[in-house]
Amino acid sequence: MSTLPGRKILLVDDDASLRRALARALRLAGHTVETFGTADELIRSGVDGAAACLVLDINLPGTSGVDLRLALAVAGREPPTIFITALDRDDADAALARIEAPVVLFKPFGNAEFLAAVAGALRVDAALPAAPCAP
Repeated sequence: MSTLPGRKILLVDDDASLRRALARALRLAGHTVETFGTADELIRSGVDGAAACLVLDINLPGTSGVDLRLALAVAGREPPTIFITALDRDDADAALARIEAPVVLFKPFGNAEFLAAVAGALRVDAALPAAPCAP
């Protein structure tokens, strides 16, 4: 399954090697992806397309993945979001308490699990109108 034309998966993780590996898996699966090392980089980028899906590390330097997602929601931009984390389940649950029914993948996870989560997010997003992704 590939993204709709002109739509991107935005991937934010401060672990460069994981970011490259996940971006590669997404591209090999036919997706368009743009990567960022921090949420603040994504915000500064002024990304000017619609986000079909966000993949956000929970625990980022500066603005957290949770805070980025909340800021996007306040701005009326709520693309499907997959959170990834190395936190244990209790700490992840505490961090995500302000997010309704988040999809969370705990590191380490496999490509198949990751791509299945993205495919599920894209199926949900297919019925939604495109929205700008920069807060």
